[in-house]
Amino acid sequence: MAAAQIGPFLLTKLIAPKLLATRSETFTPRVVVVSSVAHQFGAGVNLSTVAHPDPEKYTALDGYFQAKSANILFASELTRRAQGKINAYSLHPGTIYTNIQQKEETKDDLIAMGVLTPEGLPNPGAPFKWKTLGEGAATTVAAAFDTRLDAKPGSYLLDSVEANDQIAPHSSDLENAAKLWAITEEIVGEKFTF
Repeated sequence: MAAAQIGPFLLTKLIAPKLLATRSETFTPRVVVVSSVAHQFGAGVNLSTVAHPDPEKYTALDGYFQAKSANILFASELTRRAQGKINAYSLHPGTIYTNIQQKEETKDDLIAMGVLTPEGLPNPGAPFKWKTLGEGAATTVAAAFDTRLDAKPGSYLLDSVEANDQIAPHSSDLENAAKLWAITEEIVGEKFTF
């Protein structure tokens, strides 16, 4: 959670004055949060362990699932709290063969899930299409610049378009988003103001 939620939260809080300074009648600054379809796995963010994680119960895969859920909650809550002053978007870039699939602590789990072959390579028989780096970057670029999204702040994107219907219930719960925000403010020791 530190790298995927607390760090981006604090960075966004620190640069918010600069973002707000760019706002005009025709431009609303954006924050893009890279999540993953993996947010759908697991039970979502365990709010009781965000501030005090239990190393005995931690697994890399569940940590990843929770972090990706937190990304969606953060983007939606940022949009809600900013009240039109900043638009935030979360997204799934697609499944791309990167260094995360090659890490020993996740490789075996991904092989067991059928994401990777027994040799640790992208499984062409997986129930999704693998993307190239460029294809994976496309949704991030859309989130940052596609003006059609101006009318859909807080959205979750998949394949460069709004896909809020693909968000797991635990990652779209507004109460969870507000609680995660409050916990993260406590952790960083600063309030986020607009």
